[in-house]
Amino acid sequence: MSSIKNVAVLGATGNVGKATVPALLSAGFVVTIIARPESTTTYPEGVTVKKASYDDLETLTEVLKGQDALVEAFNPAAAEHQSIIVRAALAAGVRRLITPEFSTDSFSAHAEEVGIFEPKRKAQKELEELTSAPGCKLSWTAIIPGGWFDWGIEGGFFWIDKKQRTITRFGSGNQKVSISRLQLCAETIVAVLQNPDKYRNRVTYVADYTVSTNEFITMINEISSGEEWKVVDIPIEEFKKEGFALWDEDTKKGVKNRLFTKAYTMLGTVALFDEENRYDADYSYKQEPGTGRPIESLKEELKKLLGYN
Repeated sequence: MSSIKNVAVLGATGNVGKATVPALLSAGFVVTIIARPESTTTYPEGVTVKKASYDDLETLTEVLKGQDALVEAFNPAAAEHQSIIVRAALAAGVRRLITPEFSTDSFSAHAEEVGIFEPKRKAQKELEELTSAPGCKLSWTAIIPGGWFDWGIEGGFFWIDKKQRTITRFGSGNQKVSISRLQLCAETIVAVLQNPDKYRNRVTYVADYTVSTNEFITMINEISSGEEWKVVDIPIEEFKKEGFALWDEDTKKGVKNRLFTKAYTMLGTVALFDEENRYDADYSYKQEPGTGRPIESLKEELKKLLGYN
């Protein structure tokens, strides 16, 4: 595959997009941001901005012409538009699509048991069918970085609550979970686009650390200078039953946008803390060789995130 130069980004105002656009520019790519028609956002210098709705095949095709690659950096709620986006990329002659994964492992053998992964899995199946056609020039890469621990702790979305000084332990606390800095998403996108043949039509698993809640507790106790943190224990099996029950209730009610529902959050947690690693929250065994950081550096990052530096 010839080198990639022109890169379009969907979802440039989201968490992944905000990290990715500067990284692409720094790496020398020519960046085009595709914004929604109603967007009034001011974007970084050095990018071209074009506008199109995710459900407008004709306009999307037009704005994607001349692009070598397309990065889908939008949130999971936009996965419903994936079919149109892929068709637009095909029609426009885009050669590499980076799909909107950037989270836990939706490719896990048992992921279909957890409803939160369904839109992504459906979109991925269609993508693979379309790109497997004879003569198709579009290829894809999916990036799995696990949970973004720095973003999560800063925003109060992690199981470490720095404001309340509490740590939530689901089940035994021994379950290992692969996690990353948000910036690793951007770094991996750049690496994929700089070496597209290496990552063609496959999933790439990256993580900074693979760590358990109990290891987090030990590290925080070591860096907290005697400050007491409260550990809140939640039985994972009971939590799991409640999460699936709420999901089923939402299904019966016809809830469409599930991203911010209690059931979605609970099942995301279930996928992380299953005692048998059923959903591959610990995917260190299939992580890209040479990626990852020494666990000692996590302690230093926690000091900064929790205000102990």
